[in-house]
Amino acid sequence: MFVVVLFNMSNIKFFYHTSFSLPDDKKTSEWLERVIKQEKKALFSLEYSFISKEEMVRINKKHLGHNYLTDVLSFDYSNADNIYGEVFVCENAIRANADALNQPFFAETNRVLVHGLLHLCGHNDKNKKEQEAMSALEDKYLSLI
Repeated sequence: MFVVVLFNMSNIKFFYHTSFSLPDDKKTSEWLERVIKQEKKALFSLEYSFISKEEMVRINKKHLGHNYLTDVLSFDYSNADNIYGEVFVCENAIRANADALNQPFFAETNRVLVHGLLHLCGHNDKNKKEQEAMSALEDKYLSLI
């Protein structure tokens, strides 16, 4: 296993634990920071880790008791209106979703990135009404790219 860590001047960091990487970390960070501002939050620290499907299943099982693959998991350490969290992202799950939904891979990747962030901003998706609201917010913020 290898890890590539790309640091920038932002408080958003991307960690790559697979061969996958985003095409433009800086542009993605700037977009996510705009989302945080529109959510009327402040950014303390946000880390995105791109991990294998095996690692995603392990984390999901260990922390949530779910023995299955998911595309994104958010861990929220925020206080008040300061965003502080970790978001784990699985490229394999995103590719499967993109294929199933007939969406471009990087469009689905961006949806997953903002979905994880929206959880850190206090949004939930446990029922149909919350899922619809979350989807509407994702669409709104995807239009900012």
